[in-house]
Amino acid sequence: MKIVFLILLLALLSWKGYHAWLRGRRTYLRERQQYQSLWEYLVGNGATEKEARRVFLNRALQRALLPLLRQWRFWLVVGLLAVLTAVTW
Repeated sequence: MKIVFLILLLALLSWKGYHAWLRGRRTYLRERQQYQSLWEYLVGNGATEKEARRVFLNRALQRALLPLLRQWRFWLVVGLLAVLTAVTW
């Protein structure tokens, strides 16, 4: 029975992770197209491509993960409390 719950939990996490990845990827690609002038400005003023990419990646990560964390915040707190009580017993 525990294995079935574990498989369901892993499937749910994979599903949510996939959708978060898609949301982040779409955000990154869309903003790279919309803000091409920002990219050119950063690179033109001496930023490396990695530094210029970081601006877009941070925004994409925020767009992908913040809704997921807001949705799972309650369950994270409940899980943390369960782990803490299990450790103390």
